[in-house]
Amino acid sequence: MIQVSAASSDDRFPYGASYSPLVFPESQWAQDLRRMRAAHINLVRIGDVHGSWDRIEPRRGEMRLDVLGRFYRLAAEYDVRVLLSNGTACPPLWLETLYPDVRIVSSRGERYPHAASYHWACIHHPGYVEEARRYTAALADFAAAQPNHFGWQISNEMGFPFMPARQVDELGLYCYCNHCKARFRAWLRAKYGTLEALSEAWMWSTTGFWYNDWAEVEPPEALPYAWSGVTRWIDWRLFWQDAFADFARWQHELIQAHDPHHPTSVNTFAFKSFDRFGTFMGLDQWKIAAQVNHIGYDLYPGSGDKLRTRPEHNSMFLDHGRSVSRSVGSDFWLHEVESGPIGGWVLGPDHNTGSEDILRNGMEALGHGAKLMIYMPWREWLYQPLHWGALVDLEGRETARYVAAAELGSLLERYAGLLRRAHVPQGEVALLDSKPNAIFFRGIEKEDVLFQAQRGAYRAFWEAGFRVDFVTPSQVTKGRLQGYRIVVLPLLSLMEVPVATALAEFAAQGGLVVGFARCGALDGRGWYHPRVPIPALGDLFGLDTIVPDDQPGGAVHCAEDVYPATLKRDLIEPRSESEVWATFTDGRPAVTCHAWGDGYGLYIATAADVGYITDERPLLGQLVTALDERLGLRPELQVVYPGRRARELDAHLLHSEDRSLIIFATYLHRDVPVTVWLDTGGKDPRGVTWLWPEEAACPWSMVSDRLRLDVSVRAGK
Repeated sequence: MIQVSAASSDDRFPYGASYSPLVFPESQWAQDLRRMRAAHINLVRIGDVHGSWDRIEPRRGEMRLDVLGRFYRLAAEYDVRVLLSNGTACPPLWLETLYPDVRIVSSRGERYPHAASYHWACIHHPGYVEEARRYTAALADFAAAQPNHFGWQISNEMGFPFMPARQVDELGLYCYCNHCKARFRAWLRAKYGTLEALSEAWMWSTTGFWYNDWAEVEPPEALPYAWSGVTRWIDWRLFWQDAFADFARWQHELIQAHDPHHPTSVNTFAFKSFDRFGTFMGLDQWKIAAQVNHIGYDLYPGSGDKLRTRPEHNSMFLDHGRSVSRSVGSDFWLHEVESGPIGGWVLGPDHNTGSEDILRNGMEALGHGAKLMIYMPWREWLYQPLHWGALVDLEGRETARYVAAAELGSLLERYAGLLRRAHVPQGEVALLDSKPNAIFFRGIEKEDVLFQAQRGAYRAFWEAGFRVDFVTPSQVTKGRLQGYRIVVLPLLSLMEVPVATALAEFAAQGGLVVGFARCGALDGRGWYHPRVPIPALGDLFGLDTIVPDDQPGGAVHCAEDVYPATLKRDLIEPRSESEVWATFTDGRPAVTCHAWGDGYGLYIATAADVGYITDERPLLGQLVTALDERLGLRPELQVVYPGRRARELDAHLLHSEDRSLIIFATYLHRDVPVTVWLDTGGKDPRGVTWLWPEEAACPWSMVSDRLRLDVSVRAGK
């Protein structure tokens, strides 16, 4: 980590671990808390799972808060604060005894398997809501009175259960109980107003009904892939994303009514293998973030061995979470950070997480602006045949991971004020993240193609050194693209005219918009636009017609080289003022650049976003490299070193009021001499200092308006 000047502050950086005082013997609490403080841990998260509601209220009305009280008091003796989950993810068994119909119901009429996973109760069931409100209120009254209470986690990784139920894969069809159907009908009535409007919107499918009564309206029981209606599928999934955001809202409001002085939060994730975009579990992170004080992500790069197949995963995942937090003006939290080997059940972990992972993941978190970090878990678990490693072992003994966490904790304690004040500046590139578009592609069973497109678009700009944010269609139409230089539209087929109009205005004001084959072909209902491109996109990209073609065109000829064409292609007719940057083998335009106002529209008539992941020689990489030469677009921070093949050194820039930080997360397996170039905007730095691993002066020079640093970066830190 490099500091461009100096600072000091006594503010604490929230640094913690997940712990289960309701599971581990009370006689061992002091030993664990003592070791936490020795590792500079000042926060502990409790109550997230492990049947916390059951253990605190084993029978309705019999609240056993004394055990929590003793833990709070002991934690206070060690100067450790407590982040408490209200436990609504896993209601007690007596709730099901009291309300036998409380479990979620599939489209086949099957209730979710008993004791299979958390989130098994229907969030719309009146009995569940009543009991959750009563329990949460009592918990809030208790916690608000604890001097070392830090804040709240609502539920745990909310959404439908992510474990398959009775070997039925598409759990995203849940819940079909009568309570949910009634809520869905009310949602539709608010959206469409009349049955006539609903009937028209849902008409285009192989079976189109005319509805005469709201009671006749049923949720879809089949995917659009099976020729079921696309629009009603999109509505069904959007309804659930609104429902879970509302689930967070009422818990936040209830807690704040009893405890207005401590923040609420929700932990979630993105880009999971079973649910790339949240359409499976009913998640819209953007909407949920607007309902609580903080949204946090759960970082598990070792689970599924993600980094081996997706080198960009950590950065892309954290950039998405940071972007979601930024959209509502809150700090980005990490409620769960992998603390040991995980996955594989008895056969062994997906990744043998070690001390280098602890340090690397920590630096990635800081580099992406996280303002709270919690390891999951503090201590290894014994409750099932899955070896879930941790900072300490089953007996509470230190591991190499603990030593690494303590080293990172020392850094956080020493520079807490600076790290809390320093923030990642707005990205140079914005990737459009559309939930309706993702719902559509999930419905036609092409979600993996969309994920490859988003990965490819992100990775191409990230590897070139650009800072990348994610934005939503709503942000685009509300004019929240100011400050971005480039907006990228990976496989964005669903697009409403107001979004296209706003994108054209962004380009006219000096930005670059990058589109790919099938861009804007469908409207928000999933229907083809009557004419493609829609008028605003036609003006932006300088295209008169776009027609899908069943032939990939063989190859793309660009800059005196040949690149693969990926998937299908678009046959495009550029306007006379458009510049052709590349052609297909048959001579048809493959890449065009159109000057629009003070900016540009770059249209790539093949799936080059997907191709950056699937092709050995990706076209998109060459095009991103050409942006500096052709359009004068280059990243603010650039890192150069010998033998660079990919982004093995993830460098991040943060700014505070009077200083800047450069934080490295290294995936290098060797020490390398590195040259860092930073555009300073004409400002001369007062000095440059290495802060970690050792504090020392760092040689620097100014070349034109760019700061040059020549440093040596060690492998694995």
